[in-house]
Amino acid sequence: MQTEEIEKLFRQLKRSFEAGTIDEGELQSETKNLFFQDGEGNYWTLGARTEKWYRFDDGDWAQASPPPTLEPVRQEVRPPGMEQKPLPLGRKRDYDTRVVLGLFSLSLFFCLIVVALISYQLGRRSAMTSPAEHTPTGPVEMIQMPATETTLPSEVDTATPSRTQLRGTSTPPPTTTQEENSPTPTPTPTPATTPRPTLAPQPEATAMPTPEMRYGPPILKSPEDGAIRGPGYDAVLEWKRAGELIEGEYYHVEACWNGCTGFWGDYVKDTTWTFPRFLRGAALDDRYYWHVTVRVQRGDAPAGPFDPAISPQSETWIFLFPKE
Repeated sequence: MQTEEIEKLFRQLKRSFEAGTIDEGELQSETKNLFFQDGEGNYWTLGARTEKWYRFDDGDWAQASPPPTLEPVRQEVRPPGMEQKPLPLGRKRDYDTRVVLGLFSLSLFFCLIVVALISYQLGRRSAMTSPAEHTPTGPVEMIQMPATETTLPSEVDTATPSRTQLRGTSTPPPTTTQEENSPTPTPTPTPATTPRPTLAPQPEATAMPTPEMRYGPPILKSPEDGAIRGPGYDAVLEWKRAGELIEGEYYHVEACWNGCTGFWGDYVKDTTWTFPRFLRGAALDDRYYWHVTVRVQRGDAPAGPFDPAISPQSETWIFLFPKE
């Protein structure tokens, strides 16, 4: 196997442990299989916390750079004393980190409560000392409800004319000019209308778009449902292309066994994936279940079940992968 492929599988196993999908016992059981041997007979493994390669030398593990390819080592052929030194998992450090984060979140929560109470008391005191700030003033009421004095037509007809009106309406001596010009009618004032305040339009809440099912469920091809991959053969899983995937879209292929208490998977652009050989024999009944889903990446890297699906899940098939 290529060392890059081994490192990729190891990081995926570690992410599953950190996400809580597998417990420490399952992680220990899986890491017991992460022993490899190079062409010169040296034994190699990966550090669970450091993610560095170590070589078994003189009864102890020493950090070193591995060759490009390694072969898995079965349990029964490992040298004595090889597993006496357990690999560090960093579980305690994760536990301490969670405790610190929990205490910090609790302290921040109490601080927010204190700030809210202080702001509330200051707001009440400000409202009691300066109530005039919240009361509309007289000019505002006059602007909103202007009061204008208008004279209705009926009042014009019945009111007593002033001296100016008498001078304007007095009858002059009859002349030729007055006979030719007609009298000018007095205009009737129009009552003023009261302006009404106009409400500003309120913004409408915009719903966040959610990914739609852009593809149909992937169609599985091989191995056929119930097929057996005997000793010397790899389990190469293959399915039909759901469509032309664009940037950020990928196939999420998953396999599980023992009632799906153990599982493995990968994120690929192609339509094939080889089940890891070092997991051969992990199923007690030799049965492995697998399916494929198209997903779209939302973060910096594919996140599998944490990314939204843009296709329904394919059928779940079974292949038998007995231990060699």
